[in-house]
Amino acid sequence: MISRICRVGLALVAALTVAAAARAAEPGGGPGMGGFGGTLGLSSYSLDRTLGSDWFTDYSYGAQKRMSFDAHWRYGIAKNWRAQLAAGFSWAGYSGEHHAGVPKYPAPFVDPNFPEDTLSSSAATPEKSHYLTQMLPVSLQIQYLHRKGPWAYHIGAGPGVYRVWVENHRKVLKDPVSLKLHRGLYPGGSAQIGVEKFLTGNPQVSLEADLAGHLAFVQRPDQFVSGMNSNVMAMELRVGGNYYFTPGPRKAPATTPKIP
Repeated sequence: MISRICRVGLALVAALTVAAAARAAEPGGGPGMGGFGGTLGLSSYSLDRTLGSDWFTDYSYGAQKRMSFDAHWRYGIAKNWRAQLAAGFSWAGYSGEHHAGVPKYPAPFVDPNFPEDTLSSSAATPEKSHYLTQMLPVSLQIQYLHRKGPWAYHIGAGPGVYRVWVENHRKVLKDPVSLKLHRGLYPGGSAQIGVEKFLTGNPQVSLEADLAGHLAFVQRPDQFVSGMNSNVMAMELRVGGNYYFTPGPRKAPATTPKIP
């Protein structure tokens, strides 16, 4: 009898151990769980074109890839759905390549702050190599998740608010006609597709790779009369990591009542 009880007890302990191990191996980020993380990568403005045209916009003409980063907070709202609030920064520099003293990628106008900023006095072609387009996005997305073992694939989209400004020689660009500075806060939207790999030893932590796009509605004909007047799109290829947890105070461990 005692040996049978021992065998049953050992079997129960083994079953609970296996169940606990299986539960611990489940990836994080499920319903009711929060998470925070960050990614770092490259941004490109060169895909931005005028709608219905093969011509690049002023933002993308001669644009070169630069670094970008993103910090985000996530919350699982259902088995296959989560919300994401993210903020980041991306920017683009411009090529200084030129032929016969004329820039290959000229600026659309002469900056009133730097009227002498040309390579050819006869052609009066404005130089663009000192331009920087900078974007600070704050976006809210709803993402769909597909889980397979330690892997989780996601795709999402949503609205955003974008701070966009253009600098020349580290000074905000000024339109020569309106005399207004090229900066502002604009509406827009973002989309993202990516994959996460949850660590075997710590399933609350994941490594991530994603492709994201931001479209800011920057076009303001009254403000940007002379150029740099179009919507702007930034594409980002990034890698990073995440940590998932259950929000709220932790429950105190149950105590075993003492037997008098």
